[in-house]
Amino acid sequence: MKEIEKKYLLKDSIVSLIKAHKLYGHKITQFYTTITESKGVRYRQIDDRYFKTVKYGTGASRDEEEIEISQKKFQKKYEKRIKSPVRKNRYLFDYEGAEYSIDVFKKDLKGLYILEIEFPTLEAFHTFELPTLFLEHVSKDVTLDEAYKNKNMTLHGKPSSTYDLVSIFTKLDAMNIAELNDYFIPNLTPIDALRVILYKFSLCILYYKECVLLYDTEEYLHQFRVNIRKSRAFLKEFAFLFSEDTHSYFTEKLSGFASLTNQKRDLDVIKERLIELEETHELIQKDIGRQQESEHQKITQMLEGENFERFFQSYQHTLKENTLVDAKNNFDSIEETAKKVLENLHSKIVKKINALEKKFSIEKLHKIRIAFKKFRYLLEEFQHIFGEEKIEKMIEEGKNLQTLLGDFNDAVNQKNLLHTYFKSNKKKITDRKKLEAKLLKKTVKSQEKLLKEVIKKLHNFKKKALDL
Repeated sequence: MKEIEKKYLLKDSIVSLIKAHKLYGHKITQFYTTITESKGVRYRQIDDRYFKTVKYGTGASRDEEEIEISQKKFQKKYEKRIKSPVRKNRYLFDYEGAEYSIDVFKKDLKGLYILEIEFPTLEAFHTFELPTLFLEHVSKDVTLDEAYKNKNMTLHGKPSSTYDLVSIFTKLDAMNIAELNDYFIPNLTPIDALRVILYKFSLCILYYKECVLLYDTEEYLHQFRVNIRKSRAFLKEFAFLFSEDTHSYFTEKLSGFASLTNQKRDLDVIKERLIELEETHELIQKDIGRQQESEHQKITQMLEGENFERFFQSYQHTLKENTLVDAKNNFDSIEETAKKVLENLHSKIVKKINALEKKFSIEKLHKIRIAFKKFRYLLEEFQHIFGEEKIEKMIEEGKNLQTLLGDFNDAVNQKNLLHTYFKSNKKKITDRKKLEAKLLKKTVKSQEKLLKEVIKKLHNFKKKALDL
């Protein structure tokens, strides 16, 4: 029979379409025992069924012979395969009368997404127009590109792709905040990937800057701080990709902006703890409110200041230009580099946990919490590269542990903040000692309970190997 099909190289944004339409993925493992320019003998497992297919010819229309075989025969031929098997998930569906499949490749071809459409006739093939549904997800038509045939990818690996970074930055500029948060980078070179990631974070920082100026809510300030933290985390863990001067400048400026928001965040924490008391303390609430307003004014001055504006103009311009690219950082793929960085960070966390178990200290636990944040940020950003299902599970486990670490850290900070606050305002607050004792009692009790759970979870974490 004739196989007539079109093939399109897809962007990684296709993952969002797969999720939105809740498509079912069939697991495929396939290998070849014969590969020539005009012939391929392929053995394929689809879920729990097995097939042998012989294909003749090149281009969009080829002759194909396919039969179903036993698992035993499949396994026997597996020993005679050429190179490594191809593994992928295939999502099948009908749309506007045509049969479509999306292949999400795994292992050595991870990061590759292909759309295939089969046609009953050459006339249907030639008159076909790609539906609007797919337009934003397609990079290019690869129907006649032999490099994208499965047999050739078995021999030579993933075809090299050239990404237009200018169009990626333009696309990011046009996104809203939800789209930015959902955007995953293509499999670029390490430095280009970092340029895109940091640029995305910079757009988020500027978005939340405007929100803070307009609304002054705790959540917007929190998100502003989170995106600065993410930027600093990626700069630190991928410092080897940047010159020392560039890295120091970016890090120092971002750290400076974040530090100016610390006092406001601390006051928010104290106010939150006071709300937990049954009785109201109007004097204290008013005083904290005044201090919060004062800190908000300082933050407003920073955000509206020339220093902030000039830095982000320069920062974004530098990320967009090729001035950061050199022979030392324009090699390999971000997948390999990110894997090394994640493995190194995971190893550091395990060592920190071992040191904590030998001799406990709040400072050691604080450093573990910061390392976990970085680890989670990296996993979230690279999950599509290493396999979403596997990484999502790791992220969820990391979130639960990070929440515990965060709650414990808040309990420690709240104790110190409350003591400092009451001490500095002892003349204003008549029942200072009573209030402080009541609040600290709750805080210390919460802290002790959290610590037991944190130590147990950290011990379990270090026993699990990192599987990327």
